[in-house]
Amino acid sequence: MTLKAFYWKYSVWAAILNTLSIVVFLFNRQYENTWLLYLGNFLFCAVVLMGVFKGYHRVHDTASLRSSTMMGIKITIYGILLAILLCVVALVINSMFTGLNDRGEPAQSGRGDVLFIILANTIAVNAILGALTAVIGATAVKKNQKTEAGKTLY
Repeated sequence: MTLKAFYWKYSVWAAILNTLSIVVFLFNRQYENTWLLYLGNFLFCAVVLMGVFKGYHRVHDTASLRSSTMMGIKITIYGILLAILLCVVALVINSMFTGLNDRGEPAQSGRGDVLFIILANTIAVNAILGALTAVIGATAVKKNQKTEAGKTLY
């Protein structure tokens, strides 16, 4: 498997798990259920972390700190792009059946700003947590913490 296919493999899984939490949130849209979106962010980060660990072991534990970090950043970027695409598809399908803004219900009932909540969560929270996970995962997996020398992957 090439390195780019490796990135896409983990990015697809991260995007799918994040989108599954969005779909579950769309079934019962209340502000009390926002934790479902954060659960999706957690699963996204777990896949990025697993990708960094597997990528580091893929080169027999000799990747440099910079390469491992960039691997996690690339998985995060590709995963966010795919998650945005899947999120928009889920929102379009949902709006066909229920509508994003139901005029019959007030905004406090959880229907007014669902588009902003979901897209901000998908883009901003995944970007910040994914980058943080990439950095922490790259430093945690490196065996020799004294130097950052190793194989360059990108």
